[in-house]
Amino acid sequence: MAPGQRGGGLREALNDMLWLLPAPFLLILADRFGSALSDRAFVAAVLGTAVLMAAGIWLRAVVHRRIFLAGALRGESPWYRWLRGGAGLALVSLLASVPLAAILLVAVIRPTESHLLVGLVVNVPVLVLLRQFWMRRLAAHAVPRFQPVLALRFALALNFMLLFLVLAIAAVFQSYPDFGALTLTEAMLSEAGRQQAASGLLQSLMQLAAAKDALSWWLGQQMLPGAMQPGLQFAAWAVLLATNALVVWSYLLVCSSVLTLLHWRNWHPGTGRS
Repeated sequence: MAPGQRGGGLREALNDMLWLLPAPFLLILADRFGSALSDRAFVAAVLGTAVLMAAGIWLRAVVHRRIFLAGALRGESPWYRWLRGGAGLALVSLLASVPLAAILLVAVIRPTESHLLVGLVVNVPVLVLLRQFWMRRLAAHAVPRFQPVLALRFALALNFMLLFLVLAIAAVFQSYPDFGALTLTEAMLSEAGRQQAASGLLQSLMQLAAAKDALSWWLGQQMLPGAMQPGLQFAAWAVLLATNALVVWSYLLVCSSVLTLLHWRNWHPGTGRS
């Protein structure tokens, strides 16, 4: 790679990091002050996050469709205009984003261990560097106008595995309430009762999430220890914590949407003609 290209790639990476940093910092603010939100404020926060997610999901879906359509249909065909992705695809993207946005916000607003928020901040340069890596790897293989979106797609997949693995390892070694003398029902009610929020809707969602966590912890304490080797215990905990994958994926969708909107003019696939 020429020095000028390296310099340009470094500037782009730094610019991407600066645009991405507000995402984890806004989640940190949600962690600090989210429990004081009213019902309307919480719904607005969920919808705002969902709209951001949906914008990125929809724009990337448009590119993926046009990758297929460019090889299957002529650009002047009416089928191309019908299938390239419009309001219907945008609505589906929004409907899929609303529950993911709610899961993400509830996860950070609930009292959490600091490793989650630290992981979200540290992940910003990781995602940017992974995208830069795949941009270079795909340079000799991908069609130039589709290269950036494909690079982001591969970066998201690898980033998801890395971030989930790190958070799963941290979760295995953190401290948990002792449920040894409690029944499953008592454990779930105990954790749900600890959740407090000004918004009734938010509190209900926090209680559901707390009950889910209590179920995982109770099973981990009652059924897993002592019966397995450490490696198998880790695998069992990873399965029990699998729902946390939705939190990780939701956060990565927010970050990827920021990058998509930031670079959309350069990434736009145009009419579908080569």
